[in-house]
This record gives sequence, C-alpha cells and structure tokens, in this order.
Amino acid sequence: MPWHKTEKQTKTTFNVKHLLENAGGYKGLDFPMALAGYANQKGTELAGNGTVLRKQDLIGGYYFMPVTFSANGKSYEIDCAMVRLRLTKNVVQTPLSGQGGTVKELVGTQDLAVSVTGCLMGERGQWPEDKVNGLRRLFAVNDSVSLKCALTDCFFDADDKVVITHIDFPQGGQVEDVVPVNIECVQDNVFELNIN
Repeated sequence: MPWHKTEKQTKTTFNVKHLLENAGGYKGLDFPMALAGYANQKGTELAGNGTVLRKQDLIGGYYFMPVTFSANGKSYEIDCAMVRLRLTKNVVQTPLSGQGGTVKELVGTQDLAVSVTGCLMGERGQWPEDKVNGLRRLFAVNDSVSLKCALTDCFFDADDKVVITHIDFPQGGQVEDVVPVNIECVQDNVFELNIN
C-alpha cells in the first residue's frame, strides 16, 4: 500500500558524531575543540607527503583527512572517515629451558591492516543509493585498489595499494540520508621477482 502525503511534513535530524560512535566505537571531539585552529583555513591543505590533509566541503566547512578509494578510473570518497592502522610483527618465541622468559626471533612483518569507518551521506535529505552502489562496485573489483589518505601514505610506498577484505554496513539508526560503513583492507605491496 503506498504512503499518502500528509499536510504536515516531519523534519529528520541526526548527529554524525553519534552515528560514528555507534558504528566505529570512536567518540569525536565536541564542537569548540573540533574546530579549534581550523576556522581560518582557506582552501585545501596538503600534508608533508603531498596528500590532502584538510579539505573544504560544498557548504564551506572543513573536515580532516579525507579518504578516497579508486579503481578502474573511478574514485569513491568516504564521508566523515576515521582510519585505524594495525602493524604486526611475526615473532617466533622459543621458551628457555630452566630459566624464565623466551628467545625472540624476528621473522618479518605482516601486511598493514587498514580499517576505515565513516558515513555515506546523501544530498538534500536523499538516501545515498549511488554511493552504496559505488562501494558495491568497488568491492566487486577482484584486484588491489588505490587508497589515498594522509595517514596511510606515511606507511605506504608509492606503488602500494590495498585489497578490500570486508565491507560492513552497520545499523545506522534509520536515518534516511546517512549510511554508516566499515571497510577492512590489507596492504598490497609490489614485489619484484628475480629468477637466476
């Protein structure tokens, strides 16, 4: 049965900070501290490695450390993104006979694990269907994809990419124009194989 329009229109409000707390477990700064030092910024600011650090949105506000995935000539920016990195070493521990402790042998490092938590935001109160479909197409790419972010670029070499392992759309509190998303990926290094 179709919904009938009523004379009285309702206004939907949401708080992106609370959505990100629920989706990613991260509590952002409150209003005065969140904007401290950024009120007088003009234009896009770059980090020392040349990656965009602060970017101005369409309504004039600034946001920190934009995250963009790209594959097959298309880019997918995650709104309000938070990035978490996990670096792990492979260490073989051998117990000592008759003594406490272990001998540690460093074998190497595992691939860098990257977790991106953010929201897909629609324009003018519209559900962001095009952005959800864009992430579906990005996940369907069975190859490594590019990731541009000031934090990950500190750890990646120029040719490094990521392989997306999981995309999760947690419950977002039934807000029409915001869809929370978690993206898990691992670093994909470029190796050169020399056969003698």
